[in-house]
Amino acid sequence: MVATPVQNLNIDAVARDFLGLTHADPVVNLDGAVRQRRRVYLDTTASSLMPRPVWKSLQRYLETSAANSHTHVHRAGRATTDSIEAAREAIGSLVGYNPEIDQVLFTGNGATGAMNFLARVLFPPELRLFLRGNISAPQATPQDPRGERAMGRLKARLARPLVVSSVMEHHSNLLPWIEAVGRDNVRAVETDSNGCLDLNHLEEIMEKEGHLVTVVSVTGTSNVTGLSNDIHGIAKLAHKYGAFMSVDAAQMAPHHKIEMHPAEPGAHLDFVAISGHKMYAPGSRGALIGNVAPVIGARCIGDVGGGMVTAVSMDDFRVADQITAREEAGTPNIPGTVSMGLAAQMMLDVGMDEIADREQKLTKQFLARLKEVPDIEIFGSTDMEKHPRAGVIALNIKGVDDALVATYLDHGWNIAVRNGCFCAHPYVKRLLNVDDEAEAKYLAELDEDDWRHVPGMVRVSLGLYTTLDDLDVLVEALTEIANRRDELLAAYDQQMDGSYVRKDAEANSILSQRPFNL
Repeated sequence: MVATPVQNLNIDAVARDFLGLTHADPVVNLDGAVRQRRRVYLDTTASSLMPRPVWKSLQRYLETSAANSHTHVHRAGRATTDSIEAAREAIGSLVGYNPEIDQVLFTGNGATGAMNFLARVLFPPELRLFLRGNISAPQATPQDPRGERAMGRLKARLARPLVVSSVMEHHSNLLPWIEAVGRDNVRAVETDSNGCLDLNHLEEIMEKEGHLVTVVSVTGTSNVTGLSNDIHGIAKLAHKYGAFMSVDAAQMAPHHKIEMHPAEPGAHLDFVAISGHKMYAPGSRGALIGNVAPVIGARCIGDVGGGMVTAVSMDDFRVADQITAREEAGTPNIPGTVSMGLAAQMMLDVGMDEIADREQKLTKQFLARLKEVPDIEIFGSTDMEKHPRAGVIALNIKGVDDALVATYLDHGWNIAVRNGCFCAHPYVKRLLNVDDEAEAKYLAELDEDDWRHVPGMVRVSLGLYTTLDDLDVLVEALTEIANRRDELLAAYDQQMDGSYVRKDAEANSILSQRPFNL
């Protein structure tokens, strides 16, 4: 893989050419009838499908150039090393980075790895312990210029110990900050009645304590409701008070165009985290994009080992000056890196404006159809003109547990959705109006290994491959669930772990089969 100029790919042709779109499985409806149905995949927010051209290109790499990186002495090694750098460039271009100042660092475990890495950069271990009250203020007498600069950064963080995040966040953009600075130093912006970030509350926080804030870190697009935040407006507010602006763009990157450096003064994004498996490269890595150099200095944040040093003796070792070499020790996930770069390049070639426009039209049509389903509840504002959102919709059918709805969509229709709290517990509880008493009750039940009453929702998430036919099938299935609620409840037993099992032994045998086993 080498960096190539942006091409104009036909969006409809690309949308039809994904792996898994024609796969079929047996289903059993409420009347006991068994038939084959094509899978309708609506769990993109968890992990996306892979475009066939990306798969074929990855296959070509594996057949011709599979090798370790960090060498140019043989052609497969050169191809691998160059492909990793080309992937870095494509991913940076996808979010509008400035290659003169920004770095693209690959991380493990998707955007989770990226956000944890950034938290460690901004709040190193010795500072974390102090902020969490475990040790006294760090003291040091630097003996060299690098140490002097490091102490300067440490003192700057001590002067600004706060992090601003929100109750809207995926845990990946909440827990790393709590772990870094302690709960008492995290300020969580609330949401309003529409499920949107309460910008007035954010302003109140910054007016009161902005001088103490190191970073404002918020989601670009919610993984629960699909509601999107005004990240550039928030960035201007963060920068007004001298704070960094960080965006968890794991959900935004596949759905919206991102521009890290817009023309408007102060609206730039300092750091952006993305996740390859959510942007059509399942099995790939995460990435942190931004100007990391000034805040990381000469420290090594990640693992130490091969590739991150220039010389090693039994007495000492010299760390590489290049940040991407220093922070990506060892052999990387090469197939994942290559596929992530290929997917980013594909999205650039199709055009993010085209992708976003197509999804917006589809989402509007889908929301209109959903409102015709009896007893449906849709969470978050559906006014897309006033409150922009991506094709991520959280819903419930009144009187039917979210786990049962999701289970029967699979069992009876071969529709893949997700249910639960989606690693965003504070936000889901806000949307469901779960009060302290109700929470305490189900938490006590969890202590007894009883998961039957944990609150949750059903999440439908669209991808580039989603069609209106797919969504019409879902609407038909949800209508059946609403209209045949009593029959559905009678057909299933709920287990202590919260899952649902079909009572009919023959049906359960068919439905327990898996399409793939290792």
